[in-house]
Amino acid sequence: MVKTKESKAKNPYVKWFFVHVLNHKALFTINFIGIVAVTYTRTIIPIRIGAITDSIIQKLKPSLGLAFLESSGFGLMITFTQSLIITMLILLVFYFLRNIVEYTTWMIGHQLGSKTEQSMRREFFVNVQNKPLSFHDSIKTGDLQALATNDLRVVNTLIAHGSFYIYPFVQTIVTLVQIQTFNYWMALLTVPFLGLYVFFVLRYRKHLLPYSKDSLRKHADVTVALQESLNSVQVTKAFYAEKVEYRKFRKSVQAFRNNRLGEIRIQARFYPLLTLYAAIGVSLVFGTILIQYDLMTIGHLTAVLLLLIALIHPTTMIFWATRDMIRGFGASERLFATISTGKVELLPEKRTDYSDVFKGSIEFQNVSFTYPNGNPKNPQVLKNLTFKIEPNQSVALVGPTGCGKTTLAKLLLRLYDPQDGTILLDGKPIQEYPLEMVRQQISLVEQDIFLFSQTIGENIKFGFPEASEEKIIEVTKLAYAHDFIANFDKGYDTIVGERGITLSGGEKQRIAIARAFLTDPDVLILDDSMSAIDSETEENIGKAVKNILRDRTTLVITHRLHTIRTSDLILVMKDGEIVAQGQHEELLMTSKDYRKVFGMYLEDKEINQEVN
Repeated sequence: MVKTKESKAKNPYVKWFFVHVLNHKALFTINFIGIVAVTYTRTIIPIRIGAITDSIIQKLKPSLGLAFLESSGFGLMITFTQSLIITMLILLVFYFLRNIVEYTTWMIGHQLGSKTEQSMRREFFVNVQNKPLSFHDSIKTGDLQALATNDLRVVNTLIAHGSFYIYPFVQTIVTLVQIQTFNYWMALLTVPFLGLYVFFVLRYRKHLLPYSKDSLRKHADVTVALQESLNSVQVTKAFYAEKVEYRKFRKSVQAFRNNRLGEIRIQARFYPLLTLYAAIGVSLVFGTILIQYDLMTIGHLTAVLLLLIALIHPTTMIFWATRDMIRGFGASERLFATISTGKVELLPEKRTDYSDVFKGSIEFQNVSFTYPNGNPKNPQVLKNLTFKIEPNQSVALVGPTGCGKTTLAKLLLRLYDPQDGTILLDGKPIQEYPLEMVRQQISLVEQDIFLFSQTIGENIKFGFPEASEEKIIEVTKLAYAHDFIANFDKGYDTIVGERGITLSGGEKQRIAIARAFLTDPDVLILDDSMSAIDSETEENIGKAVKNILRDRTTLVITHRLHTIRTSDLILVMKDGEIVAQGQHEELLMTSKDYRKVFGMYLEDKEINQEVN
């Protein structure tokens, strides 16, 4: 009993696969009936041809010799010929109907595969989109791309073609039963051949299995190598490293090629077809002997041979249907493993207005955090952080590179959750707020700006799709972005290219700031977002930020002295800890780490001059 439970637990992806397939019960049912119908017609036509053969022979026997020339015999032949023609026409119609049923079944199988692929891709995309950031940190983007494209296409092929994998097995059983009804000895003769036939089909599947499953991983490796190479093309050219990238890509392509050649070698040793041809030849010889001893009729031998010949077509189909089936279930396993890895952040589809809920008080109580990359020796990024930000305060977060400033901002957005300590919003643990509220009311403008390959207007209203054109123009003016946008030929309808490649760094940052303004957040985090902006523009944006964020909490991660000096509170970080906090003049006097931010090792006299 335990063994059964374990076996079920081992293959949950199979259940997941059939859940998606059976979501389209009508197509599945029609497809199944079609398979049964095709299998039946493949056996019934040879049997009827055998019966006709015997009928012809029986009719011709009385008409042999001189009696054939008599009028009665001639009339009998005319009647028999008419009957034979009608029977052959019926069989011909039956044959065409079988082809129509087979074609219809084929098309329904493809329809079922396409619909299942569509529903799986929808679930996969939504699931991956709602995975926490820790999941995306641990997986390669190229791997996800391969899963969302190639692997799902392989699952489609499994459903469309994989059903033909069962044809030979069903038809083999039916063939053996039918042969037994014709002649017991002939049935005994074909048993070893048909047994070997099934054995070699299963053996073929066993040997093909590792190559077909591994082909998905090798294909994903090629996709990863290509994706990384294209994304790093600027760095590659800057360091004259094209040959290095070529060698990396060639290595992954070579591994994929070697795996494919191994698969082809297994396919070249496709013994089921040879076994079938041997069975046909031996049956012909043995059947002829049985006929000579009146132990079998010519019609029965004809039916036996045609039944065996009818197995040739599904046997050639099983050549690639086996590969498709293995790959399809292998792809299902990979897809299900990705979907079932980690938790999913459930966010409502409908946007809720939380603008009057959150006041903007933020407090960290002994918060410690380590990036969850599976390495137990990974150092802590944040260590026992404790501080409090009052509503509407403007706070500057300063410190050397790598001290944990950006990580702190990500914790506020709940992109990660700390391992120890508590983050409070308005005195309430952040986990008790709806996740969509936290991300709607706390907005982050990162240093590395990401823009979608869409229009400028679509990028600005990304977080607020319902925004009016007037509102968009209002926030772009506040972000000092409207003037340069208006200079483009298409204005707000200008396509910015992949990752905003057609814009300068300063232009991208101003669009990102406008995007953040548009969501009207209660807390705005600027992660060194003025780094690509000149001093004059920064001063103008500073005025805009001051206007639009009145009665809002602001957290600015920056190294710019002007921004720091005008903040209500300054938090100084070092090695993941808050080492000092206060205002500019106070910290200048008391904190050596704060002075190091500006490269200042000031003597007491100089400090006094700076303060005064």
